[in-house]
Amino acid sequence: MKFKLLIVAFALLLLQACGVHYQVKNIQKQIYPVSADFSADTTLSNFYKPYKQQLDSIMNDIVAVSAQEIQKGKPEAPLNNFFADAMYVSAKSKNIQFDFAYTNYGGLRTSLPKGNIPRYKIFELMPFENAFATATFSGQNIKEFFNFIANSGGEPISGATFTIENGKASDIKINGEPINLEKNYTVLTSDYMINGGDGGEIFTKALSTKVYEYKLREGLLDYLATFKNNNQILNPVKDGRIKLK
Repeated sequence: MKFKLLIVAFALLLLQACGVHYQVKNIQKQIYPVSADFSADTTLSNFYKPYKQQLDSIMNDIVAVSAQEIQKGKPEAPLNNFFADAMYVSAKSKNIQFDFAYTNYGGLRTSLPKGNIPRYKIFELMPFENAFATATFSGQNIKEFFNFIANSGGEPISGATFTIENGKASDIKINGEPINLEKNYTVLTSDYMINGGDGGEIFTKALSTKVYEYKLREGLLDYLATFKNNNQILNPVKDGRIKLK
């Protein structure tokens, strides 16, 4: 029996040793342009068609109606204010505790159209899976936080106002009250920013941070739903929350 096993093992090794080994001799590159001239693969299109129809019905759903095209700008603009206000209102509805809302200007990826706003435009505006987060700062560091915003020329905020003067923040008010350097303040933002994204090194000075399961995109859609449910037209404006001096 042992002898037969040895014969089988030897035969397998011999076959492996005699196997053909291939090597690449040369490579030829060819570009195959993809265009509408190609005939459709009906087998493939029939496979994904039901899924596409379902996705299109969701993404083309009208989530709000706007009185104007909503664009971003500095030091503030309608899109900046809409985005930050949506964060503020939707997070408060989830009982998240904070003093004011902030997000990064670079995170506003597209404008919103005048008239009907389909759901896919909100995915274009916020294409990332960023979650709500909070960061608590001392009074001294919250002043530095506003200087960080002022130095950038202005960023989306809600629940606070200030003036940019020589690249610094002055006349800072949070929920209508002048900042108290002896008090701690909590900023509502995104997990991306508290992890240092988009120049957010200021968040390394936070006393504490917390990330929530609630997504920013969900917050935007929840906020817009209040307008749709109440038959209200979306019309964010510049209101002087960030001034230049």
